[in-house]
Amino acid sequence: MTFTKDVAPILQKSCQACHHPGTSAPMSLMTYEDARPWARSIKQRVAAREMPPWHIDKTVGIRKFKNDRSLSDREIAIIARWVDDGAPSHTAQPHP
Repeated sequence: MTFTKDVAPILQKSCQACHHPGTSAPMSLMTYEDARPWARSIKQRVAAREMPPWHIDKTVGIRKFKNDRSLSDREIAIIARWVDDGAPSHTAQPHP
């Protein structure tokens, strides 16, 4: 898993609406350089389903909502694996 290929699209979809400069969010997640220092914290918060905040129980009643920024199990697994793999920015290019 890499930031550029796998994690950035998730952050763009579900996190960057709040996590960008000029907002009340405690840090920006707009770039790899912004997100990398927070990798372990990001993993912990998304695994606990604390971020992105979504306080509706999708197991009861309506299960699909417009503008739902919550992460799927697959997206959480991608972020966790990225962190566990050392939070790389992109895949190393093979040497010629």
